[in-house]
Amino acid sequence: MVDNKTIDLEQGLNFEIESLKMLFRKAAFKIAFGTYLVGILLLVFLLVSRAEAKVVVYGNGTEQIRIKHGGPTIFRFPKAVQTISGASKLQIKPANPSDPSYTDLEVTPRFTNGVNEVIFFLVDKSVVRTKIIVSPNDPAADGLYDFKSRESAEAGDSENAPVISEVELLKAMVRDDAVSGYKIHRVSQSFPSKNSSARAELIRIYRGSPFNGYVFKLTNTSWKKNVEVDVRHLTVGEPNLAILTQSDETTLYPKGKGASETLIRVVAKNTSSSSDVILAMESDETSTKKGE
Repeated sequence: MVDNKTIDLEQGLNFEIESLKMLFRKAAFKIAFGTYLVGILLLVFLLVSRAEAKVVVYGNGTEQIRIKHGGPTIFRFPKAVQTISGASKLQIKPANPSDPSYTDLEVTPRFTNGVNEVIFFLVDKSVVRTKIIVSPNDPAADGLYDFKSRESAEAGDSENAPVISEVELLKAMVRDDAVSGYKIHRVSQSFPSKNSSARAELIRIYRGSPFNGYVFKLTNTSWKKNVEVDVRHLTVGEPNLAILTQSDETTLYPKGKGASETLIRVVAKNTSSSSDVILAMESDETSTKKGE
């Protein structure tokens, strides 16, 4: 015969065991969920910290910056921004509201298409002049721009691993070589020309930092006229972002009378776009051709 006290003791013991199991399950769930959150936060941190920024080296001139309408773009400065001039068409605020240093700014355009000239005054008396070009969908636009003074960029280049120079990039473009740190896009993009005797085609784009490279193929389509190519008058945007230009031929002859094709190579600042390129060509009818 089982004693009632024994039954009560067993029931009480079973209840305590079930309670301990429940507590253990809750604790295990909290630990697993906490680990999951920590993993997600760590992943986000790694993605943000490794985000590649487009470096903008500033000096006395105006730097061209391309941003997309419909979302914010981050501007990162070496020193805190003290005042901003000419930004009435833009919403500019700290990227991190809890950070009062104003070194990282979130720039959001209030207009869909257009140009806004904005000047940033830094606390160290540096002045960063920019020409901000806004469009809904610009492949040359970037989500993060890292501004560096010319002095610090040159000092960093000398202290760190060697960075390819504009001359080295041009040489690689002539040889059609791969370039460390640059993505090469092989395209076949034709452009309308005001010169009826010439046809231009964009065939390669080198994207990297601190330069972009463009390779154009020019063809004389006339049977009678020569086409003169003058790279000295080639421009990339306003202000002109072109640094180096080179053409294999300076004179394109009519078909069957000599070299009727040439490659033109352009090294420009990496805030440029191929749509900014204006190629200077002359024949019996003086005209210019604009790349887009």
